Amino acid sequence: MKKYKLTLLGLAFVPWVATAQLLPITQLPDTIVDQLDRSVNRNAERLQELKQQRLIEQQLQKTLAIKAQLLDPLVQLPSVLPILDTRKQLVWNEVEVELGQRAVEREWLLLLSENQWRQVLEVMPALSQYVQTRKKLTSLGVELIKLQVPESLDNKHMLRQQLPELLAPYLSRNFIYQPQIQATEAPVIAPKAAIVPADNNVPAAMCELPISLGMVDTAINPKHSAWPNMAERFALIQQHFLPESIPLSYSHGTAVAGVLAGDSEELVPLLPSLTLYSAGAFYAQNKYQQGATLDSILQALNWLVAQQSRVINMSLTGPDNPVLSEAVTRLIAKEVILVAAAGNGGPAAAPLYPAAYDGVIAVTAVDDSNRLYRWANQGEYIDFAANGVKVLTARADGSIGRESGTSMATPVVSAKVACLLASSPTLTLAQVVQQLQQQAQDLGEPGKDNQYGYGLLTRPLKTGL
Repeated sequence: MKKYKLTLLGLAFVPWVATAQLLPITQLPDTIVDQLDRSVNRNAERLQELKQQRLIEQQLQKTLAIKAQLLDPLVQLPSVLPILDTRKQLVWNEVEVELGQRAVEREWLLLLSENQWRQVLEVMPALSQYVQTRKKLTSLGVELIKLQVPESLDNKHMLRQQLPELLAPYLSRNFIYQPQIQATEAPVIAPKAAIVPADNNVPAAMCELPISLGMVDTAINPKHSAWPNMAERFALIQQHFLPESIPLSYSHGTAVAGVLAGDSEELVPLLPSLTLYSAGAFYAQNKYQQGATLDSILQALNWLVAQQSRVINMSLTGPDNPVLSEAVTRLIAKEVILVAAAGNGGPAAAPLYPAAYDGVIAVTAVDDSNRLYRWANQGEYIDFAANGVKVLTARADGSIGRESGTSMATPVVSAKVACLLASSPTLTLAQVVQQLQQQAQDLGEPGKDNQYGYGLLTRPLKTGL
């Protein structure tokens, strides 16, 4: 090939030959092309499935979050709620504190031994001027000190700074706990013909053994027609842990007792031979709701242990705190079994206590078709489910009606635990839970899950497992 040298305006140009930089095209076999097409299609389909799954999960999370916020209007309490005595005098203010929790205004609790309290006073002698009460919880082996502090100290961080480092964790607000039953506007007195079960559906008792059981709740109406055999088969022993000037509330405790011992044309008792130790800790917040201070609950638990109550029903929930946690730990060490409501906060709600503590049996609620109660809490701490939706039970006004909530499911499990211990008194907590697992009907995902726990427990107690 010739080369040409051209000159233009003093610039020299040398022509050159360009070479192609493309790879030669090779025809692929049809089988390989088909395989590539199928692989591309599969990847595209998988990507679309993942996108759809992600959208579904996002929508589910939004739905659960919205559902958790759809609280019954009856549970909306004011930020400051005065609690009055029978003369309409202020006893304390119930207030909303951090994280939306409720507590007695400026009241704090310390759960210490006498020696530990002396250590506190050595470091902060001025703290003694804030002491309202000091009560020995002999059954728990500690002393309960209640403080009322000025606003300048009404803060966990500020108070803990004043305490010895080792004792600071034993401090808590005097939190308010609530029963876990669906509020109703008025008692519903159903016609007997509408609520008497068919003969083939009459539930059996959990067991016929003589049972002793404790519960922390409201007071119980002792004159209700649902327990006509009080002298023979139902013994009710009540003790109240509220200031005498505060009117007693009867609604929730009567409903729980109705599940345990109600015996009438409409009701079949879980425990037909029952001694029930009822520790009244709840006061009326309004016409439909009740609250219990942590102070009252601790005193109630101490009394129940003194009555030799091995099983304690706690159809109540509230916040986690070191004082309640320490009390639960001491009870478990004494082989006391706590059965507690999982809570009615909704499927996206945070865990509630005492049910979420290790060693406490947490109970959720289902309806007659084994569907989970729509307001039931969910989580790893759920242990068992029981019927707790539209449960026929006693009402404080003397009527019979239906109630819903994890509160109504809890006594079913408490009754089963009490029957197990009555037949085998040496069972440990771990052995009791193991036996309950054997009696549970698995619901939801196979094995233990966050909705039903190990499964559904029903009456009667199964024997020979």
